[in-house]
Amino acid sequence: MNPENIPGPAQTSIPEAPFSGPLDFKTLFETLLRNPQVLIVRLAEPNHGATGRFAIMAATSILLFGLVLGCFAKNEQLWAAPAKITAGLIFSGLICFPSLYIFSSLAGARVSLSQLAACLAGALALAGLLLLGFAPAVWIFAESTDSVGFMGILAIGSWAIAVTFALKFLKAVIFATGGTQKTPLTIWSVIFLLVTLQMTTSLRPILGRSDLLLPQDKKFFLQHWGETFGTSLKPTLARKPRPSPEAPQLDR
Repeated sequence: MNPENIPGPAQTSIPEAPFSGPLDFKTLFETLLRNPQVLIVRLAEPNHGATGRFAIMAATSILLFGLVLGCFAKNEQLWAAPAKITAGLIFSGLICFPSLYIFSSLAGARVSLSQLAACLAGALALAGLLLLGFAPAVWIFAESTDSVGFMGILAIGSWAIAVTFALKFLKAVIFATGGTQKTPLTIWSVIFLLVTLQMTTSLRPILGRSDLLLPQDKKFFLQHWGETFGTSLKPTLARKPRPSPEAPQLDR
């Protein structure tokens, strides 16, 4: 056989078959993790019903990840941390959605509001599933360390990895719907990431303990996490002065 006639990798690759199955929870779960790009065309169809399922998947995954973070300080944080993280991320998605539509249009994408909303919900669901995958490792450290700074780095690092894949999915949406420019989506990605990071400060404390459910003062997230780095969950015990030895009394 002539070696030139042997098909190369490009010739033997099988194209992705069009996705036409039912959009139930199991299918959405598997497709988001394996090949989320094949969902883009289906999400353009009317009455696909995936937006609500994506939202439920995202909320459930983030609630469970927040519960793991709440195990660090325990007590009221077992319910406060999951509630704050889930509410903060959903609120971040809602307030950033109008700008996502604007920047998608600037990138040249021809995507409807409903399709873009479904894709954003899918991106958040994908991020939540990845956070859920990190949860066991995060729980180990939550139960074995008292360093608030280290746990903060671990949580933010997990979120940075998860949001990277979520933004990659949104990038595929933009280019699959006619987008030709990367800059608008890059700008929106920075805005979304900054909003989510600031939300961790606006809803503090998430890892530590506090007498107040929400903060009373305003801080930038870099200032907050800079002050948190190096702190410990254990309260600092006030050092009591050692009593001076009493002078021996002489018997008279």
